[in-house]
Amino acid sequence: MNESYNSSKAQLRFHPMALAVALTIVGTATSHAAELATTPAADAPVQQIEVTGIRASKQKSLEKKRHADGVTEVISAEDVGKMPDKNVADALQKLPGVVTTAGSGGGNGYDENDRVSMRGTSPSLALTTINGHSVATADWDPSDMLSNGGASRSVSFLLLPSEIVSQVIVHKSAQADQLEGGVSGAIDILTRRPLEFKKPFTAEIGLQGVYSDLSGKTNPQLNALFNWKNETGNAGVMLQVFDQKRQIRRDSQQMTWGVISPTSAAGKANGGQLAGAYYASGITQQLFQQERHRSGAVVDAEFKVNNDLTLNLNGFHSKLKAEYLMNNFVVRPGNSIAGGVVPTNVTLANGVLTNARFDNTGNATGAQIETYSNPSAASQTNFLNGDFKYRASENLRFTGQVGKTKADSDAYLYANYAFLPNTSTGYSYSGAGSPLQLSLPNGVNAANLTASPGNSGADDSYALQHSADKESYGNVDGEYRFEDSWLSAIKAGVRHSDHERAGTRPLKGGPAVNAANNGATAITTLPGYGGTVYPGDFGNNLGGLGTGGLPLLTSDQVVSWSNANLPTNPSYNLPVSGVFKVKEKVDSGYLMARFEGEHWRGDVGLRLVRTKVSVTTNTGVPCGVPSATNGITYGSPAQASACAAFVPAGATLTTGSRFGNFYTMTTDSSYTNKLPSANLALDVREDVVVRLSAAKVMSRPDYSALGATFSGFAYNVANPVPSTATGGNPKLAPVVAKNYNAGVEWYFKPRSLLSAQLFYIDFESLIGSGTSTQVLLNTAIPASLGGPALVPTVVNSPVSTKGVSKGIELGYEQPVWGSFGVQANYSYVDAKEANGLPMLGSSKNAYTAGAYFENDQFSARLVYSYRSASRNGLFGLSQSYSAATGTLAASVNYIVNDKLTLTFEGLNLNNPKLRVYNAASATIPFENSSAFYSSGRQFYLGLRYKF
Repeated sequence: MNESYNSSKAQLRFHPMALAVALTIVGTATSHAAELATTPAADAPVQQIEVTGIRASKQKSLEKKRHADGVTEVISAEDVGKMPDKNVADALQKLPGVVTTAGSGGGNGYDENDRVSMRGTSPSLALTTINGHSVATADWDPSDMLSNGGASRSVSFLLLPSEIVSQVIVHKSAQADQLEGGVSGAIDILTRRPLEFKKPFTAEIGLQGVYSDLSGKTNPQLNALFNWKNETGNAGVMLQVFDQKRQIRRDSQQMTWGVISPTSAAGKANGGQLAGAYYASGITQQLFQQERHRSGAVVDAEFKVNNDLTLNLNGFHSKLKAEYLMNNFVVRPGNSIAGGVVPTNVTLANGVLTNARFDNTGNATGAQIETYSNPSAASQTNFLNGDFKYRASENLRFTGQVGKTKADSDAYLYANYAFLPNTSTGYSYSGAGSPLQLSLPNGVNAANLTASPGNSGADDSYALQHSADKESYGNVDGEYRFEDSWLSAIKAGVRHSDHERAGTRPLKGGPAVNAANNGATAITTLPGYGGTVYPGDFGNNLGGLGTGGLPLLTSDQVVSWSNANLPTNPSYNLPVSGVFKVKEKVDSGYLMARFEGEHWRGDVGLRLVRTKVSVTTNTGVPCGVPSATNGITYGSPAQASACAAFVPAGATLTTGSRFGNFYTMTTDSSYTNKLPSANLALDVREDVVVRLSAAKVMSRPDYSALGATFSGFAYNVANPVPSTATGGNPKLAPVVAKNYNAGVEWYFKPRSLLSAQLFYIDFESLIGSGTSTQVLLNTAIPASLGGPALVPTVVNSPVSTKGVSKGIELGYEQPVWGSFGVQANYSYVDAKEANGLPMLGSSKNAYTAGAYFENDQFSARLVYSYRSASRNGLFGLSQSYSAATGTLAASVNYIVNDKLTLTFEGLNLNNPKLRVYNAASATIPFENSSAFYSSGRQFYLGLRYKF
């Protein structure tokens, strides 16, 4: 390979093969077009053929792409359910330069795509809109709701079923009239509008049953569409509803690695044979079971008041109920080693303990059962949008939108820990590519379950979490079109939005406060065990995990026990960390000129954006801790008095929580961005388009980067800056980059395309890990040094860094022999941060290959999508990666008559296994797996009926 990146010169060197492919397309296409130009035109009349189904969708998509000014990809869906995908992300992953993940920051290994990223960047850097306006988003996973988790700006596509789609337009180059927020690109989902339908009345219904082979359960799915427009075609109403339920089971194994200390009993035994050996310090066999129930509707009313004015009102609601039960059976060889156990039956290979048995006794906890039940997990989103189109004169037009969008999510997470002390455990290791084989030499006796945690710690609890995301917006655009001029139009517009995102934790119930109100009572009971065990085929898709029939607690057992034993008391059970609120007021305006000649077109413009940010977070303070000796009790005046000196001006103190006292403070900031852009499309031949584009683009920081709770305060006078802490960065600058594109598209036959796109994204500001200096109240400064005091503090926090993402995207599609067709694309991405590490979520290689068959009665489609390894971020002291993975999907449609069609779809047909691993580090100097996931296959059988 000949790719390199020099941060000082920002050089771009593409692989010679990539440039050769692009030049070959231009040369071959030009030659082919020249041949066509010398062919005499036929005098016979042209036969008009109506193309439907898969071919119609492809034709419509290519026409939209071909005539665009900028670099775009287009997906069209002609009928309800015609897209061979279950949500919009499933369809997007088939486009060049687009990859998907099955979870946000807190989830992985699920069976449905959730997030979309473009061109080697994180999902947060790709903007998603619906009909050109913002859409609020929310996540069902508790770890994605708060600032100390995965609270991001990326949209959850779990809430967006594919049936709502008319078209999806992916903008890879920016224009001044597009909403800012997408550095890598923008995804605009267009829904249907009533006056677009051909008939006065349209009614369609789709019914399916979905079978998930790992859960062994079947569930119903429904979508229906009703559209009416009057005879004159100037008023119409559309209603679309969906109700889709399915069962998920995910089997996984997760593990951690450690080093046997030379001073431990294991390290000293047998002449120090195991001293310094690397071993699996923790092993978790995880069974995740969930019911997902997605329901909602799209409603649209459109009125063509006269030939000059059209009004439209569009509403959308989607709710995902996602209750789940997660059972962990955990063994901790690390606790065994710390408890003095010397492993037996050991095998060492290259310094790695590949086989061992731990006969746990004394204070060494042998095994642990962890149960996490979330019966109220849910997320939802909705919007109400009004827009207008007005033709003031033959040349002057105005458009506008006004609306609100809101999303929220809830979690009521019950956590319970039961222990199996003195249980013998063991494992064998055959390499990083395979799960560990766990053994329980003497079996497991659930009668020995105890609430005593040994030396592993526990926190039986139930936690209520809530996330809310909302925005109100309005914009007006005007365009003046010129006649008989190379300057075809001038366009200008203004937009205002008020955005707010918040993550709250109203309570985390746990052990009751004692009678003296200065401590907690002990928990000595357990939920009743009813004999339930793991499925007999648990882990089979992962190659077998060595255990079966492990004991587990059910959701009902844990919930009923928690409600009876863990009182609420909100003030006592009020958590400190992860709570945040981010408010943003954004004003923007733009001016853009469109140009057009006989064989070229383009635009140039400038967008100006002003963002005012307000970030509210909590910070814990080490004061007023209740005890039997200091007379301080929870929520007492004495507790508030003891903490008064720890609260900076403008902050609000909260006391009385078992998690500690804290203050809440708001930080304000603002920034202005000038975003120029230019696009040029050259029709070098009738069937060849060459594109060039350049733009400055921006995305705002993730909420977790802005609002993470400050903690870990320390003060060491020996350091150049004595004051240190960990937390967010409420004044973090936005992500800013320069986005360049150059490409060629050859439309060599009807519904056919061969294309190549080169891209280069130069990040002037990219969010990375580092340190920032912030003026904070350091509560760790001793009184003898004037503490606590407001001082400059070096914070381990997200910071602005630099980086480059560059690559090439190749695309090909064509009808071939008879009724067959093929489609394929490939993308190569070299995306690196300034420190040389790959950008988060970046896959160097990705491709999709598919084929379809379609005649008047039958159609079938088969698609395989692949992405190479991608970086997840830090896991402990090591960089974590998701290994290469691919998925196979298929769809079959049989037209019984002009009203009834039978359908079949299969997802994840290759039964993919996801592996997560850690790169070699100073702590563990070899690649080691940290998790394996499998969610099985899904089969959909159903029908579509047109009334």
